[in-house]
Amino acid sequence: MVHKVKYDDSALCCCEYINENNQRSHLLAVLCDCEAIDEAFERVFTRQSLQQHNIDKIMDTVGDRLRIPWPGGAKKVPLDVAAALCCVFFTIFLGSFSWTLTIVTYSFILPSLMLVIHQSIKNTVVTQNAQIYKRDKSLLKKNPRSRFYFSWLIVSLISLLFIYYTQVIAELKINALENFAFMSLVCVSCACMYLVRATTCPGFESKSKEGSEESEIFESGAWRICGECQQQVPRQASHCYKCDTCFLLRDHHCVWLDTCISCVNDRWFVTGLTFGLMALCYGAQLSLTTACHPKLVDVYFTTILVPHICTNAFMNWRYSLSASAACYSIFLAVFVSVALVQQVVCMLWGVRLREFRYRHSQSRSGGCSVKQPFENCFRFWWRS
Repeated sequence: MVHKVKYDDSALCCCEYINENNQRSHLLAVLCDCEAIDEAFERVFTRQSLQQHNIDKIMDTVGDRLRIPWPGGAKKVPLDVAAALCCVFFTIFLGSFSWTLTIVTYSFILPSLMLVIHQSIKNTVVTQNAQIYKRDKSLLKKNPRSRFYFSWLIVSLISLLFIYYTQVIAELKINALENFAFMSLVCVSCACMYLVRATTCPGFESKSKEGSEESEIFESGAWRICGECQQQVPRQASHCYKCDTCFLLRDHHCVWLDTCISCVNDRWFVTGLTFGLMALCYGAQLSLTTACHPKLVDVYFTTILVPHICTNAFMNWRYSLSASAACYSIFLAVFVSVALVQQVVCMLWGVRLREFRYRHSQSRSGGCSVKQPFENCFRFWWRS
């Protein structure tokens, strides 16, 4: 009788782990004894095509060996989180060599990289859920759910703040008031986005009625049975395929926060976008005026400091990282501004983004008048 050896996780050092074959392994041996990669290279050198199972074995091996030291045993790092780390660090580093590389990186390389990763995630999700997508072809056009987008957002925020405090603040050109204003914007934006995720919920409680009382509810049209989750939901609720639940007055599913925006957290979402946009723009202004020669410009009744001459922005690593991080902030600000404009337009029309995308805004809002946008804004912010 063969007894399987059971390993005690508490006996593992910080660099050891139990691999997929239930064997003790070490982080120093991550590049050794990789049969999947050896088989793949052998097929390439012998002019044989790589099969899907070869690629799956490589991804499984990489996912099992991608770990970080941790007390009690090395912890596994998800592939989507590792991809977000590599992409953010690569783009900021690549954009810190010259203005030409900065422009090429943030106008072409980074958008292309995001598109390729998005398509890769979509293909992976479709492959893993082939039966679901085969049943409903319309789901192929929807964005898949992945931790990559939320990880990208968190890594970007941490990286920008790290560069700001280690490179920009170190130049001693930013006073305490400017730093306080910038961090206040960042903290308010992060707090709002945290509340968006913390308060997300279906927004209703299922009505458990029996007999004739249940029939009266359905006949009145107040509640219905969802065709996807087979749950009793309000008439104005809609099903989210990524969250696999229904939300009352659902707006859309935000892939960057990995949560649904509905009537319970949409105001926190708009507030977070507003303060986030101001934080990104103000942080970029502080970084560029530190790396470049600034100039005072009169704007209405005040003066602002803007970058004027940036020929020496890449004279050392401190200035180049500051300039690259500022351009990365501008890149993120473009995405945030697009999302904010969408929310403001839907707010003025009094519809949800989901309704606006399907071209039902005119029929449901009855057109747009001079008085109605203000009423819609008032109802959005001060509804019960």
